[in-house]
Amino acid sequence: MRKRDNLVFIEDMIEAISKIVRYLDTVDGLQGFLQNEMVIDAVTRNFEIIGEAANQVPKEIKAKYPELPWRQMYGLRNFASHEYHTIDPQILWEIAEDHLLKNKIQLEEILQKEKENRG
Repeated sequence: MRKRDNLVFIEDMIEAISKIVRYLDTVDGLQGFLQNEMVIDAVTRNFEIIGEAANQVPKEIKAKYPELPWRQMYGLRNFASHEYHTIDPQILWEIAEDHLLKNKIQLEEILQKEKENRG
């Protein structure tokens, strides 16, 4: 398997957040989300991608940007993957509503800074 550039993981996270936002835009609020199994599954899958990619970001980059909840992102991935039968879709909704857009902006800034640092 070919080794991926470290910044690709941040790009993966940004893309997964964008997908979650698009998927949530297709439902009518929390109740619409809770009633749409396909959107719940798609959102859950993209939270898993965010967490797995966050885990792959090198420790040096994570240390430079501690304002991002790297560990919690990976923790949610583990919970969604291993405890899928107990995951509460309302929690996914709340995380998306309360944190994802801010996280996306932070990740975009990190990506830009890291690309500039490479020259």
